[in-house]
Amino acid sequence: MSFHTFNGGSHQGPARIVGARRFSCVVARDSAATELLHGCPVVTASGATIGKVKSILLDSKTRQLRYVMLTTQHGNASVAIPWHALYFDSALVRLVFYTYS
Repeated sequence: MSFHTFNGGSHQGPARIVGARRFSCVVARDSAATELLHGCPVVTASGATIGKVKSILLDSKTRQLRYVMLTTQHGNASVAIPWHALYFDSALVRLVFYTYS
């Protein structure tokens, strides 16, 4: 299995590719779990479509899922959503992005 790795950014600046890598990008062909999520719709809690899963980002040290990368509905932007802010709606086969308001 191959991974594309990069460091996470911070409030002080963008991500840099130096030293140990913080995250690993896994695309559909690299993992069975990613294959299942690839193309899965992501919606808001009210049901509005945000986009579809493009890939996932794993923490390189712990190998835990940290972010889901999406392509937006219009396909012109990529968005990273924290995994802990999503839940899987098995009845409608989609990921739901929820926020507390």
